[in-house]
Amino acid sequence: MTLPLTVPSNDVGTSPSVYCFSVTADTDVGILARVLAPITKRGLITQKLNAVIDGGLDPNLIIDVQVSGLDPQSCDIVGAVMRQTVSVRSVLVCEKR
Repeated sequence: MTLPLTVPSNDVGTSPSVYCFSVTADTDVGILARVLAPITKRGLITQKLNAVIDGGLDPNLIIDVQVSGLDPQSCDIVGAVMRQTVSVRSVLVCEKR
């Protein structure tokens, strides 16, 4: 079954916000799944996902996630849950319009 695709409009007033989460975490098995859990539990799929290991002496996993379909309050909750996740060092959140 193929679902129809909707084309986003260029009208800022009607286009949904995209929330960006930048997560720095220890290079731990399963951390990616734990970071994405608060998003997937809301039935959302990420629009963009990038995860890389930085090359320092104490390597970190840098995870960048973009997701739409959240309201500002839910975005705050998702960010707070990510910050409480084991092995997460920091979470930065911004809104892209």
